[in-house]
Amino acid sequence: MAIVEPRLLVQMVQKLGLANQEQVVPKSTELLRLLQIKSVGSVANLGDYAKAIICVDLACSLLGLPFDAESAVKLSGLKKTAYANNRRTLEKLLDINQVIGINEICIQLGLHQAQKEATALLDSYRKYSGGANGEVDFTHPQYAAMALFLACKRLKIKPPKAKLIAFSHLKPTLWSLLEKNWEKFLASASNMDAAKGKQRAKDEIMPAVEQVTQKQSNGLKHSSPEKIEPYGNWKKRMLEKAYRELKSLQGR
Repeated sequence: MAIVEPRLLVQMVQKLGLANQEQVVPKSTELLRLLQIKSVGSVANLGDYAKAIICVDLACSLLGLPFDAESAVKLSGLKKTAYANNRRTLEKLLDINQVIGINEICIQLGLHQAQKEATALLDSYRKYSGGANGEVDFTHPQYAAMALFLACKRLKIKPPKAKLIAFSHLKPTLWSLLEKNWEKFLASASNMDAAKGKQRAKDEIMPAVEQVTQKQSNGLKHSSPEKIEPYGNWKKRMLEKAYRELKSLQGR
């Protein structure tokens, strides 16, 4: 296998606007050398430019540095899908098992303002889908990417959808299915919040109602017994009154 010239690597770093990041060249060189030792037929047809650029990409990911993926694809001479597939292949060859989470995607795409909202959404989704029991692998980048996508929408930030789909490692059709699932989750969460709001209002009103009812009850208990006339007495009194009035009329 041909050895990629260090000069070419430095060139790629400069073209990608990373010349001021001193750690990038040494880390990329380290990955390239390791790749040359481990490389097999799976990347035999991958050009030197593409190898260098993908190693720079992986180095930035490991170092937590922003990376211009669109420019990288253009410089590599590969299509987006081919670039993503080769990147995953090199990750496996180099035994890079870094989990791409919300923080890493925020660094890459400059979405720090949406990080807190996305983290809260992902935590809620994990509880909603029963992931707390280990049934769902939330380390898969699709969840971090979708959480960021919806967090951007909620914060009125235009989400870089194409880039987030690339990070998710999903095909557009699968992304759409995942998005629908999350929309159901958000609708369910909204209904639960509304129900909780009504219950809180009820909990706040009930003590006041009970207090008023108690006062009324106490008032009845302390009312003078003379004011509450038994039915039998009232009936007798009314009959006597009627009898007197009838007798008076007859006397006339």
